[in-house]
Amino acid sequence: MSVLWLTGADGFAGTWLRRLLEAKEQPYLSLVLPENVHQIEGPTVGLDLSMLKGFPSKEECLDFERLPEPGGLIHLAALSFPPACEENPELAHAINVSGPCRLYEQILARWPECPILHVSSGHVYQPQGDPLNEEQLLEPVNVYGATKLEGEGVAQGFRDRGHRVSVVRPFNHSGAGQAPTFVLPSFATRLVQLEKSGGGTLKVGRLDSVRDFLHVQDVAKSYLSLLELAGTFDLCNLCSGEGISIQAFLDGFLERCSTQIQVQTDSKRLRGSQDANCLVGDNRKLGQLLGEAPRLQFDLLLDELMEDAHHRVAEGEDLHLA
Repeated sequence: MSVLWLTGADGFAGTWLRRLLEAKEQPYLSLVLPENVHQIEGPTVGLDLSMLKGFPSKEECLDFERLPEPGGLIHLAALSFPPACEENPELAHAINVSGPCRLYEQILARWPECPILHVSSGHVYQPQGDPLNEEQLLEPVNVYGATKLEGEGVAQGFRDRGHRVSVVRPFNHSGAGQAPTFVLPSFATRLVQLEKSGGGTLKVGRLDSVRDFLHVQDVAKSYLSLLELAGTFDLCNLCSGEGISIQAFLDGFLERCSTQIQVQTDSKRLRGSQDANCLVGDNRKLGQLLGEAPRLQFDLLLDELMEDAHHRVAEGEDLHLA
């Protein structure tokens, strides 16, 4: 059975993807940040994409001789939190553009038939009210989106040279275990903390933004299915095709609280022009590729996030960045 290589295996989506692979008894190799190597079970290799730009061009970024031949690569590793990209554009470019470029060069030079699924983002689009299809104008409003768009160009360059490389553009996804810096787990964990102390005020940013969410497990399943098709399509969105306001998510969380919570807008949580009004994807191409596109089960996601938040607060997890 071939070995699937997975960058960003120590991340949120990567963790869910590893669970799926284990359930399928599919061998895989985790490529993670060097400091996280001993935190991941199974075959694991350290890889810091931010360091690859400075590597000598003839020096291999991995000890390929000691690694199993990849039956495919799903490239998840990225600097994916938009505010972090705004704070350090150079680091975002190194991780999201030049790092995967060097990695792909070396993998495909050794194994030219290796299929690669390059994970980009719905943030490459110019936001607008209607669902965004793959032919839409690409005009990112933040550094994260700009670097992901440039990374797409890298991936498609290898495809143009005859390699089996395809790009997928996931929109928002969430689920248990997501970092509390992201909006839905931030709401859930802070509300549970307030509930535990008997109530209080939840400070929020913009609530009228509309987003297209999926459960991370459905996203991970789609990655595996799309990898099998790598090279047969250029790119596609990975989304539900339906927009939901951040206000609706917050209302759902508040309905699950047993104490009175006040909501207050905090200017420090507003991102200004970097925060798109509406970012909803058109999933028709995804449905054509997979036979059926995934849908969000809204209430199940909120229930899961609240349950996860209760567990994280009870365990004393450091949630100060929520």
